[in-house]
Amino acid sequence: IGGTLVREGWTTDGSGSTYIWGFLDSEFREGMTRQEAEAVVKEAVALAMSRDGSSGGVARLVTIHSGGADRTLVLPQDIPPMWDELASPGPTGMIV
Repeated sequence: IGGTLVREGWTTDGSGSTYIWGFLDSEFREGMTRQEAEAVVKEAVALAMSRDGSSGGVARLVTIHSGGADRTLVLPQDIPPMWDELASPGPTGMIV
């Protein structure tokens, strides 16, 4: 069985991953701090969850670094809502 290894700046996988490719292309940049990278990942996961019916619940983030790995559990109330998940401020459209 063959295979290829390619070094990439970022990668993503899972049922919601195709929804966030463009977002990650636009937001990833070399040299981000750990906090910046985790914020991008948190928003990317929120975007995927808002579009993918198989994603949802909590997000489990694992940050791998030279000293090991840090795990973070992101609860639903800590995942930023998307614009279409926000409550409507009132009637919209034309009222006759």
